[in-house]
Amino acid sequence: MDMIKAGMIGVVGILFAVSLKAYKAEYGIYVAVAVCLVILEYITRYFLQILSGMEILRGYLRDHYSYLALLLKAVGATYACEFCAGICKDAGYGGVAGQIEMLGKVYILSVGMPVLLSLMESIQSIAG
Repeated sequence: MDMIKAGMIGVVGILFAVSLKAYKAEYGIYVAVAVCLVILEYITRYFLQILSGMEILRGYLRDHYSYLALLLKAVGATYACEFCAGICKDAGYGGVAGQIEMLGKVYILSVGMPVLLSLMESIQSIAG
């Protein structure tokens, strides 16, 4: 049901933003950002549910919980970058949006580097 509500908020909000753009372009952008923030609130609700599930997984992983924390950081960075880049694209700043997306990719690569190094060490110890 939340998906339908969020979808309707998005569609109605964007229709309102488009109609306001005819009068003043900046008002349309403000409405679009407000709609994005309302939908972000829905996202955080589900993200909190995911975090509570991750706490259960933490008990199973014990020593290797840091890998799960890295995964959560990467997913959070992906959503944050996508959210910010979408707003920048809607405002007409595609160059800034591209830089935000690039930053997100580099950040995810840097966060995943310890996992890759650990994997390579495991492979090397198995191969001898």
